[in-house]
Amino acid sequence: MLNWGKLGLVSLLEKLYNKKTKINVVESKALYLNSDVFSSAVALKLTDRKNKVVRVLRKAVLQMAKIADLHTRITFDDNTETLNKNNVINNIKQQVVSGVRFEASGRLTRRLTAMRAVFKYRYAGSLKNIRSSFNNESATMLRGYLKANLQHSLINSKTRNGTFGLKS
Repeated sequence: MLNWGKLGLVSLLEKLYNKKTKINVVESKALYLNSDVFSSAVALKLTDRKNKVVRVLRKAVLQMAKIADLHTRITFDDNTETLNKNNVINNIKQQVVSGVRFEASGRLTRRLTAMRAVFKYRYAGSLKNIRSSFNNESATMLRGYLKANLQHSLINSKTRNGTFGLKS
């Protein structure tokens, strides 16, 4: 574990923002486990003109979406009285990511004179709430328009031809 105080990073950030700062480091075993980190890595690959847009998106979807057989992985327990702290994690509605979707739009052509914006998307699987679709229940929404089983990220980046956006 790093001591951020000895490195001087905390004091540098406090001087920069004129506020007290605290650094929380989260260790992730793979890039694709966080939508924002993975989207920024894909956007960095798209800034290189040598890379083709469709190929980068296809590889990103294949890398991220190792979709399991959901019928064998998910178990359903309707007995809500037996839930306690030990088995709450086992009964979460969204246990397995069932789908991935990437959308890239903007000046993504390889020519130096990008004529107009291009929209490309690739997806694998579905983004449904699996438990509710099996049990014929309505899917719960967080704010009325956000789904609980989705993680959204929007990255904007620039190339020599212009800007582009990446949604995941």
